[in-house]
Amino acid sequence: PLKLEPLSLNPLLEEITKTIGPVASAEEIKLQLELDPSLPRVLADRDRIGEVVLNLIHNALRFTPGGGTVTITTGTVADGVEVSVKDNGPGISPEEISRIFERFYKSDQARTRGIGGTGLGLAIVKQIVEAHGGKVRAESIPGQGATFHFTLPIISSIS
Repeated sequence: PLKLEPLSLNPLLEEITKTIGPVASAEEIKLQLELDPSLPRVLADRDRIGEVVLNLIHNALRFTPGGGTVTITTGTVADGVEVSVKDNGPGISPEEISRIFERFYKSDQARTRGIGGTGLGLAIVKQIVEAHGGKVRAESIPGQGATFHFTLPIISSIS
């Protein structure tokens, strides 16, 4: 079960970025934060949302070439608070983007650097976000990277 409590996402993202920073630096990838300072709080399980963010950043790092950038942004959208993780890797084809949140689905292995995963990471991300009443989606222009977004409801909008 989720351990829900009022959560401010920006400090969590700053903490995760500090932790994973050395990994990005070792790969010569710049980690960039663009956080909305007026971001409302959400009702969330801090550890589980941390797992979502870590998973998305790890994926972005895996697909971003050395010298690239992974950008994490926050903002308010119509249905809540949105966190986005953008890379400037090879991107994802339209055929693949419709399947990447399926369990065990693995995208083209030629695009990844290093060891491939189990194909469970994005399915777990989707499951955790949806358990919080949120939504997850991805968009990509092949050759220009991919952006993964997840939204969580703002505390005041939860009935």
